[in-house]
Amino acid sequence: MKVLIKFIKNIFSRKKEVEDSDIDDNLACAILLVEVSYSDFDIDKLEIESIKNLLEKNFDLSNEKSDWLVDKALNLHKDTNCLRKYIRLINEKYSIDQKKNFITMAWKIARADNIVDKHEEHRIRKLSELLYVDHKDFIKSKISTQ
Repeated sequence: MKVLIKFIKNIFSRKKEVEDSDIDDNLACAILLVEVSYSDFDIDKLEIESIKNLLEKNFDLSNEKSDWLVDKALNLHKDTNCLRKYIRLINEKYSIDQKKNFITMAWKIARADNIVDKHEEHRIRKLSELLYVDHKDFIKSKISTQ
């Protein structure tokens, strides 16, 4: 019985390792943008299209690649209860200017449906803190997207 339990644990731990290694910084960014979109408990089609367009523009991706990235991010987001690994990846790979650009992207997603919900603003504020973006840059991004 102990051998069976150990075997099952081993299978699940290997699956997790594969999933973690498949995550790159573009996917981490997409998942966090989906999180901003979902923070008001509703992902609008306009927000999804905005995420795709921003990924294409900012990461020089093809339409197919951005579609795949957003679909993957939406699926991963459903099963994610902790965003720490995505935030850590962006902190490791992004410069401060790239992080500021990400916060601007987040504001654009929040504004895509012409309504910035208080939960969306809170989520962007929290992400900017976790990404070590200064509050003044958080405000500049907010104002620049109005």
